[in-house]
Amino acid sequence: EGFIYYLPKDVVSGDFYWFHKLGDHFYLVAADCTGHGVPGALMSIVGMDKITQAIFEKKITEPKAILEFLNIEIKNTLKQHDDETKQRDGMDLALVRINIKTNTVDFAAANRPLYIVTDGKLKEYKSDKVAIAGFTPDDHVFKQLTLQLNKGDRLYLATDGFADQFGGSESKKFMTKNFKALLESLSADMNAQEEQLINSHLTWKGHYEQVDDILVIGIKV
Repeated sequence: EGFIYYLPKDVVSGDFYWFHKLGDHFYLVAADCTGHGVPGALMSIVGMDKITQAIFEKKITEPKAILEFLNIEIKNTLKQHDDETKQRDGMDLALVRINIKTNTVDFAAANRPLYIVTDGKLKEYKSDKVAIAGFTPDDHVFKQLTLQLNKGDRLYLATDGFADQFGGSESKKFMTKNFKALLESLSADMNAQEEQLINSHLTWKGHYEQVDDILVIGIKV
């Protein structure tokens, strides 16, 4: 069970998601590229292309190794090695690989966390505090966590657009702590969760303009 709440700020988006089942594993990516609109969308195309190349052409299966491949290849594509004064576009990205037989999850990420809710309690797993490409060194080694999931656990990946939305009575950001509390409070039914997230976002935003692309992905084991 699961949902994807995807709401671009403009017609096209700098946030993207990617998923694929390969053997006993299910890969899921949530990414936030530099910018939104057309520049962000072009970066999204590059990101999805390199993920596909890593897994299907290069046969890279470990999440950390996929991120390390992306870091170098996106730099090569954008020619970021040529001139240090040129653009430093990149992306924040979270990647999970779930073994659908053993219910284990491998997690590696750049600037985006993984949230897991077990029995109504949320736990946050931190990412590396670097982006993919941009100023991140070519030889950066990403960390990878392996976690055992339990039946009924809920996993969430998200970009920062939901938490960064201005709104409410005082025109403030929704904030990450409130976003985490919202995830913890969601009902067990995943279809209902999506509706609750949408309603919470729209109620908070009110008459204010949407400030960024929004992406929230939820999966129930």
